[in-house]
Amino acid sequence: MAAILEVRDLTKHVRDAWTMRRTCILDGLDLTLEEGELFGLVGHNGAGKTTTFKLLLGFLRPTRGTVRFRGRPLDAAARAAIGFLPEQPYFYDYLTVEETLVFYAHLHGLRGAACRARVEELLALVRLEPKRRARLRTLSKGALQRVGIAQALVNRPRLAILDEPMSGLDPAGRHAMRELIRSLRRDGTTVVFSSHVLPDAEALCSRVGILARGRLRDVVDVRRDADPHAYLLAVRHVTAETLATLAAVAKAAPVAEGETWRVRVPGGDAVHAALDAVRRARATIESLTPVHASLEERFLAHVPDEGMLD
Repeated sequence: MAAILEVRDLTKHVRDAWTMRRTCILDGLDLTLEEGELFGLVGHNGAGKTTTFKLLLGFLRPTRGTVRFRGRPLDAAARAAIGFLPEQPYFYDYLTVEETLVFYAHLHGLRGAACRARVEELLALVRLEPKRRARLRTLSKGALQRVGIAQALVNRPRLAILDEPMSGLDPAGRHAMRELIRSLRRDGTTVVFSSHVLPDAEALCSRVGILARGRLRDVVDVRRDADPHAYLLAVRHVTAETLATLAAVAKAAPVAEGETWRVRVPGGDAVHAALDAVRRARATIESLTPVHASLEERFLAHVPDEGMLD
């Protein structure tokens, strides 16, 4: 697949106005996004997620590094193909939903029939047709987030950047937002979004970047990554002697589930030793399954509890 966004050594330093001390907000970010990908960026408060998005959009100038969109520098033409939902969008709350979308359509140069058609498409996409004449000040948090998504999509962007799109939503609102984000990917839009909620990122994304203290610590391939150092071995018809051997190899006691015994075995030589012991005992191997590390486990390996604090 072709790359839609290429980021190399993206770095941002800021100086305190009083002390003149320089602080590194983002340090040497390298990242490539593929066309049609759904990429999540997770991290603690203050990790640099919003700063990253502002640099990608050209709202901030980097201290060093480059951003290329579809192989070209991030100029005005490139930014015209990007949609953005800020974490705390500001709207004119005296406008109706329809008036708000017309306003943003005008900003993108749409007029007349083209404007009306696009607004109708967006209202249907975010399921706000019944609220089209409701003033924004009367809407729920979830409905406002859907208005924010709609304004980010007015220009039919090739890349949509969504900063904390599920922040503050109730379970029903979060479910609706997840389905909306999935629909964007099905329509061919590349989506990158940030979140504090790891299950949302794990459920939605093909890859998730873990940002901590301004550095991209890991990129987890949610669909493919497995822990290569651990396997779950399930066996039956084993003797007490074989169970003792498995416990010694795995450094963990096998656990009985009915007639089946399960034990988590480290990878490499330990797996071969465990399988050899089972074969020698002529026991039955039910399964040998690689253990996938959860996104939470990978995240906490880079961001301990104290790292969650501002």
